[in-house]
Amino acid sequence: MTTADVAPGDLAPGAVVDGAGGIALPDAPGRLRRFWARHPVLTDVLLMVFWGAIEVIAAFGSLWQADGSTAARITVVVLVIVAVSGIPLRRTHPAVTAVLGLASVVAMTWTQAGYSPVLFTVYAATVWWSRAAGWWTAAVATVLAAGATALRVWVVAPGSGGLADVLYPQPTTFLLAAVLIGINVANRRRYTQALIDRAHQLARERDQQAQLATAAERARIAREMHDIVSHSLTVMVRLAEGAAAGSDVPSASASAMHGVAEVGRGAMNDMRRMLGVLGGDDGPALAPQPTIQDIPQLVDRFRAVGTPVALSLVGAPPDDDALQLAVHRIVQEGLTNAARHATGARSVAVRVDASAREVTVVVSDDGRPGGAERPVPSARDPLGSGRGLVGITERVRALGGNVTAGPREGTDGWEIRATVPNRAETA
Repeated sequence: MTTADVAPGDLAPGAVVDGAGGIALPDAPGRLRRFWARHPVLTDVLLMVFWGAIEVIAAFGSLWQADGSTAARITVVVLVIVAVSGIPLRRTHPAVTAVLGLASVVAMTWTQAGYSPVLFTVYAATVWWSRAAGWWTAAVATVLAAGATALRVWVVAPGSGGLADVLYPQPTTFLLAAVLIGINVANRRRYTQALIDRAHQLARERDQQAQLATAAERARIAREMHDIVSHSLTVMVRLAEGAAAGSDVPSASASAMHGVAEVGRGAMNDMRRMLGVLGGDDGPALAPQPTIQDIPQLVDRFRAVGTPVALSLVGAPPDDDALQLAVHRIVQEGLTNAARHATGARSVAVRVDASAREVTVVVSDDGRPGGAERPVPSARDPLGSGRGLVGITERVRALGGNVTAGPREGTDGWEIRATVPNRAETA
């Protein structure tokens, strides 16, 4: 809500327009209100004394007394004490306060000012009970006041008044004012409480969003770590195995070990770039993200370690950088899994088919030792956690595509197939 959207009629009682955020807020409690809030017992005592003292004084005042007997005075005092005794209960038991407060109206049978405590009773019922309860309490008080006045002028003190006193509008007017003031205060209380509840809700949502963002970032980092480090380490392992197998040919071993060093340096550079992003330091400029054009180089690295890869790139690469990165990661994950698990495969086929509507990526091999079931991760193969497939699945789903991975029908091989819509073309 902006300042221009806030009309004067839309503001709650006591609310102001905050120029900074454009939100209607109530006035902050002043010193007096804060003092009463800190001393509730003192507040209750003063309210009882104030509303009760008027009736007690009237009970002993000859000018307001219809019956000057001691019994009448004691009755009025008892009724007043009963009426004001419910004031401390108004916050927790407003119904009790309303019922007890109506007792002071009965005192109008002997004194003309017997409705004073019930004014606060009506106000309290409206604020702490409900608006309807306030109106009903005021209506009952009006009827009781008329009945008590009729008893006074026609039974207790005949000739002291007439029908005009019974229908005198002053008690009804004061009760109406008490209800209206209570409605105004209740609206402000509810409005303020709604703002407080909303602030607490926003704080909880902020914390939850922060936790979700942290979890998502951790998942993204884990995915990127797998895509980069797992791939590089797999190639390094295969190169090292090649070096060990060709140890009787020094030149071949030297070339393989040089390859190990080169891949290791690439992995370290990738790691430093990721740490630079996480730490926010001013490190070297980040290298561009890999694209479909980098897939042939990726395939050459796997061929160098003895993986028989056949590559087929069909169609023009899409303009969407996120889509090209996803395609590269899918191929990288498929080749990494093939190099790790399908060491006996005679061929690994990679096909990227890009059209105006979608991009299809298929990475398949023709077999692995032990059949089509994936080997269980072990101490000798700690990287086989399945996190890579989860990572590329999340990537593809984020782009509106889908991924399937499983055994190839009729063979012992494995296939990863991903289809991603070309957002640049369909937009």
